[in-house]
Amino acid sequence: MVVLAVATVLFTRANVFTMLIRFALWGVMLKYSYAALKSTAHGSLSPPKINSETISDDFGVVFKQIGIYIAVGITFGLVAAAVGPIPGLLFLLFAILSLPAMIIVLAATSSLLHALNPMVFARMALRIGWGYLLMYLFLGFLGSAPAFLGRHIIAHLPAGTHLFLWTMAQSFYTLISYHLMGYVIFQYHEKIGYEVDIDEEALSGSGVPGERAADNELLNRVDIFIKEGRIDDAISLIRDETGGSISDLDLAERYYNLLKVKQQTPEMLEHGKSYLDLLAEAGQKDKLCEVYSECVSRNAGFTTSPATLLKIASSVNEAGNPRGAIEAYKRFIKTHPKNPLIPKAYFLAANIVNEKLKNPQKAVGILKGILKTYPKHEIIPYVERYLRQITVP
Repeated sequence: MVVLAVATVLFTRANVFTMLIRFALWGVMLKYSYAALKSTAHGSLSPPKINSETISDDFGVVFKQIGIYIAVGITFGLVAAAVGPIPGLLFLLFAILSLPAMIIVLAATSSLLHALNPMVFARMALRIGWGYLLMYLFLGFLGSAPAFLGRHIIAHLPAGTHLFLWTMAQSFYTLISYHLMGYVIFQYHEKIGYEVDIDEEALSGSGVPGERAADNELLNRVDIFIKEGRIDDAISLIRDETGGSISDLDLAERYYNLLKVKQQTPEMLEHGKSYLDLLAEAGQKDKLCEVYSECVSRNAGFTTSPATLLKIASSVNEAGNPRGAIEAYKRFIKTHPKNPLIPKAYFLAANIVNEKLKNPQKAVGILKGILKTYPKHEIIPYVERYLRQITVP
């Protein structure tokens, strides 16, 4: 994109040669965008290689897309001339709404006639359903982004950079738009009859959260279902294969996120307990705090294993949320009243109250309660020493 933008800046004179060069530059970007569309449609989330094969092979698709625009323009003129401007405008609105479907059909079949056939592109759009309109909404945002950037950002930068930045913006959002259309093909390929040969290596670049375990076949199968939009099947697959006992952190994360997306709250909370144990064991403190917060927000009585809950309280405190840490310690004390680490939880809570919340009087009260309730506990010497250090105003 940078190279094409620089080349565009170099050819700005108004003559036939310059116009041909700029058309060729635009065609290269469009051809690469089509390559991205096709690559994504086959399940790969990695950019196509930039080489002569990608750029030059089947370059005719660029001219065929121009053919779509020409055909729409000519038909609009004929309709408006034959039956009036209002029917002409209605036709134009239909054509504009159908453009992504035409482009998708063109990419899938390489046939301009198929792309212009309403029986083909309209049927394809109807099979996708509401997802097509959602895609169209996003394409509208992406299509208007360069103009928005030009008006609100690029226009306020040095004049010499305007054409370069404008070309970069157009290329960037064009590529994203075609990538999006490719993903829609992939997600709905069964409904629209598009053959997809899934590349297992390409799935290693999946944007699904968590790092992939390379030898985990179940994780690969789950991710394929996710990419196809088959969330319920992915949940059932994990449930059937593991029986609810998951020891792999990546798989546990997938399952948790899937249950959250489908709003299966009871199952999410039940699985959340073991998922939090795995996060605590792996030392992923930020994720530990995030998942714990989500679970508590869904159920105020949520709790997990004693050891994990103590790690959560410590992690929440380190994250700069002392009140959240106090709540976690309270939850530990309330839900595990006979645990031998209860005095330690009280002591750590008193430390936070004194040093983070600046309430020494309350901290002293907690510490004296430990001395009175657990006089023979091994933590007592530390409690006594800390009491002597606290200055009560």
